[in-house]
Amino acid sequence: MKKIILLALMAITLLPATVSAEDNDNQEFHAQAGLDLVSKYMWRGTDMADFSIQPSLGISWKGLSLTAAASTGFKDDDIEDLDVTLSYSRWGFNIGVIDYWTKDVDEKNRYFYYDSHGPHQFEANLGYTCDYFSLQAYTMFAGNDFKINGKRAYSTYIELSVPFKAGGLDWDARVGISPMESAGSAVTRTVQGLLRDIDVTEKFYQYGEGFTCNMASVRATKNFEFKYFKLPVFAEINVNPYLQKAYVLAGVTISTF
Repeated sequence: MKKIILLALMAITLLPATVSAEDNDNQEFHAQAGLDLVSKYMWRGTDMADFSIQPSLGISWKGLSLTAAASTGFKDDDIEDLDVTLSYSRWGFNIGVIDYWTKDVDEKNRYFYYDSHGPHQFEANLGYTCDYFSLQAYTMFAGNDFKINGKRAYSTYIELSVPFKAGGLDWDARVGISPMESAGSAVTRTVQGLLRDIDVTEKFYQYGEGFTCNMASVRATKNFEFKYFKLPVFAEINVNPYLQKAYVLAGVTISTF
């Protein structure tokens, strides 16, 4: 089934041109499809899955855009998600709302299940982008976003991105921080001691237990352009100082102009 979906999405991305509801002289309304193939799925410094397929679809009109992006792997324990974003941008500023849905959070894998402890997380986004940098802030405001003590976490993530060119490649340096304790969970397990069994509680956080730098990365991209589509190929070093982990990944993007 996954191979069928992959072939269908690749066919969409190789359409002769970006779909437009207007003629070529008035392209205010756009629709675009894309497909990422990545060796490792990283999200804000967290290793989500190994090799993954990440299709996306989007429409935009006069600064208002609606996009849907998904990720699926090939292992049973890989994270699978579907993210829907509604945003508006003008003069370099952007504001938006994102709905994250993650498979297996709900035992029945229901998409239209919006319980506060269900599979959805809702996030607000505010940012500014220019030729020299992009600064984005994200805060969870509803859905499954709670601290270990049960209180709403309002998990917040702030990311600075700086693009530059060097050696014939397009580069992008990013750093992401979380200013406070984020959503988390606690798992208690029993380990065998010398005299008796001991209960050990392990805590897991979406970003961290306080102010943390949970992502720093450098990506190099080589863009190949063809008549009807472009094919950026990239390699990236991604580290999480909070978890003291480092990753090297690579990928390719297929998208229409």
